[in-house]
Amino acid sequence: MSSELHIREMTIEDVPAQARIRHASFGWFISSVAQHEMWWRTTLPKARVLRLLALRDGQAVGCAVGGFNVTTSEPGASYVQVEVHPDHRGQGVGRALYEQIEEHLLGIGARRVRAFATEDPADQRWAEARGYTQGAHDRYARLDTAELPPLPPLPSGVTTASLREAGPQSVYDLDQAASVDEPGDMSFDGIPYDIWLARYWNSPDQQLDVGTVVLVDGVAACVTFLEANLDLGKGMSTGTCTLREYRGRGLAKIAKAVALRKAAQAGIHTAITCNDYTNAPMIAVNDWLGYQPFASEYAYLKQLADQAP
Repeated sequence: MSSELHIREMTIEDVPAQARIRHASFGWFISSVAQHEMWWRTTLPKARVLRLLALRDGQAVGCAVGGFNVTTSEPGASYVQVEVHPDHRGQGVGRALYEQIEEHLLGIGARRVRAFATEDPADQRWAEARGYTQGAHDRYARLDTAELPPLPPLPSGVTTASLREAGPQSVYDLDQAASVDEPGDMSFDGIPYDIWLARYWNSPDQQLDVGTVVLVDGVAACVTFLEANLDLGKGMSTGTCTLREYRGRGLAKIAKAVALRKAAQAGIHTAITCNDYTNAPMIAVNDWLGYQPFASEYAYLKQLADQAP
């Protein structure tokens, strides 16, 4: 018989336990403990985040996070993440965590909340039982960086540079301008430069010498980012974007092909990427590179406006 479940607010000292739960739960999750700590320290107060940890017999068995989505202008847009270690599912841990997070979201005036569920039908039934409706569908794929296709030839006027060589202001301007129409269920309306600098550019896992910018006649037109947990030898593409006026020229293919070669040289043997299934051009690039799908995830959305006080 299971012992009593205890739920309390997390502290930053709980981050290693949170990381262990996430690594055990998701095959695509590779972020380091230092990266988790950075996320904690760079969370904006206006996000009104609540973090919870579930323990049984003193062991962390689940965690949950919820608050406002501060990267969109949609009023009251929010999010919730509930994660339970695979060895402790089906015992009411997720339900107990979620109930407290939803109460928090209602209390702060959240209107629409987004969660995620894997392709496991049990995960999806869990979300639907709590009033969520299925939204966007993401594909996770991976490749061995030792097995890459030939590097595409660079057209006249096209050069490449690392993120470090391009510099933070140039990369920020490109990233913000090119990311506004990324597929998804909530709009992306930008991040202030100082927050972007702390949360992304200076993140412990960000590989500034691997991430690549493609320039056309000196204009930064395309960028691909890669974060890595070097202890695991695994990297995660955290975004590839091209300015609208430069799309359709194969720049994303060049950026990722160059970055993946540098990743291999840096000791990153496995590269993982994620794409919305409606993003056919980027999926085609990743298929050409040799990425193989291995998992998928669905967004789930719930309207809270009618319930909010």
